[in-house]
Amino acid sequence: MYGVPSELDLNFLHGSELIQVRLGVHQVQFIFHPVGAINVDGKWEHLGADGSVLDQSEPAPRTRPFQLHRLLGQRVTQTQVTPPTSIAVRFESGDTLRIFDSSKEYESFTIQPGDIVV
Repeated sequence: MYGVPSELDLNFLHGSELIQVRLGVHQVQFIFHPVGAINVDGKWEHLGADGSVLDQSEPAPRTRPFQLHRLLGQRVTQTQVTPPTSIAVRFESGDTLRIFDSSKEYESFTIQPGDIVV
């Protein structure tokens, strides 16, 4: 909808721990401690340390089990912004969560703090 801004700063996530993953029919929410949340309405991918796709967004009803639980309790070691298409959050396990701006009509994801809408 808006595209990933080139000036997007995700450094506040570095060192934070993913403490909760909330699964909905059309949304996945990632909650970080001590601060931060990413609510995803669009496309996402969970990649293993070797780059293989472990999980990804699918239209409802989902046909296979989620693997996002593997990220719980993991700390963020790195973030990457690839404007205008995506962001990536890398965890201490080596796994990466990539989130895409996948719609021109609707929001794909939001980030808190900052009220960032993509």
